Amino acid sequence: MLSHEENELLTRVGPGTPMGEMLRRYWVPACLSDELPESDGDPIRVRLLGEDLVAFRDSTGHVGLMDEHCPHRGASLFFGRNEEGGLRCLYHGWKMDVAGNVLDMPCEPRAVGQDAPPLQRKVKHAAYPVVEQGDVVWAYLGPADKRPVFPRFQWTLVPRENRIVRKVVEECSWLQSLEGALDSPHFPVLHVGHDIMRYPDEQRHLRFTPPQQECHDTRYGFVHVIKRVTAQDTQHFDETKGWHTTARLFAVPFHSYVTGLPGDSWGVHLFVPMDDESNSYYEIRYHPNHQLGDDEPERHLTRGVDLDMSYRKVVRRLDNRYLQDRAKMRAKQHFSGIEGRPHEDMAMVEGMGKIYDRTKEHLGVADVVIIHLRERLLDSLRIFMAGGEPLGLDPRIPYDRMTMASKRLPVGASWTQLDAIVGDDEAVAAAARQTG
Repeated sequence: MLSHEENELLTRVGPGTPMGEMLRRYWVPACLSDELPESDGDPIRVRLLGEDLVAFRDSTGHVGLMDEHCPHRGASLFFGRNEEGGLRCLYHGWKMDVAGNVLDMPCEPRAVGQDAPPLQRKVKHAAYPVVEQGDVVWAYLGPADKRPVFPRFQWTLVPRENRIVRKVVEECSWLQSLEGALDSPHFPVLHVGHDIMRYPDEQRHLRFTPPQQECHDTRYGFVHVIKRVTAQDTQHFDETKGWHTTARLFAVPFHSYVTGLPGDSWGVHLFVPMDDESNSYYEIRYHPNHQLGDDEPERHLTRGVDLDMSYRKVVRRLDNRYLQDRAKMRAKQHFSGIEGRPHEDMAMVEGMGKIYDRTKEHLGVADVVIIHLRERLLDSLRIFMAGGEPLGLDPRIPYDRMTMASKRLPVGASWTQLDAIVGDDEAVAAAARQTG
């Protein structure tokens, strides 16, 4: 379990908090590109790391991300006019460009022969640099002299038709959602449940065997190795068949490479803190070589249907128990009674409360990846608090090639025989030596 102080360190993300300041050293998703579909279109509100911001696409197509409140008297720029290269406040007409430069102050007097009032040259609005890549608008909220090279994640570089990016707001701490994504042992229970619901004693051999798990540190986070008996091993485990082995990656601060099989789409989940008590969950499915069909209707995450225009849930929500069907549960037709894996996950992490008190936990052997995740985040945070560089900012890390991998390996074989590119040769070599 975590101490109260450690739980606070990991979950408080606002300006001035240790975690909040560390997160500001990374490029973080601010919104989807589709939320700003046209030049001079409607601005949108963005809640990010405890800050209230506004985003807009200017006349040239460039995206601006700035403090929502006008530097004059604090009126909301969300109501502003997006026109002719800038966002104009309705209150007194101050107009700012994407870099925060004040372009116009119509209520301020100008001296004869001057193009702008004296105050205009003294004021600059708080605005953040952005990069638009992978159908996402990324922002850097940290010190200008510490801005890292933009990490070109593999999924952002594939053709757009090879990628699906979804977003949904989760009403809980980002850490709860991230832990849920990395928690592999919950899958055969929450998302399947056949072992618990259906198998009688004479079919005990069909029940899932808890996987073996290992974690190996890397420069950006760690590799989570999972070895399990597959569904094809219908009798007792046969060592000649080996383990179905998966290597999944975690990159600080919130990138989880979670799913994927050869020939299928691969998955990356991002959990970006909006504030202490909510996060934007970005679900990415992609493949480097072929187009993907959109299965979004099956997952109940359609904007304008299941989600409102701000990506908050309007149909299946915590307050209506995600439309859980207890009649199906009693009839053993469905284990959780909640339709759609994303909603099963969200019911679990949101049901813990906004920020769960981790001093009350009782962790077991199956929680090895949860323990390791917290250790790596705290490692990075302590390095940062001591004046060092947080994990994952080394420009030599090959984010553009990093993938997870999964296949059957013989018993005793090292996970390094998988086809995954984990982005850290030293970690791979150390794991190979350990296995050998």
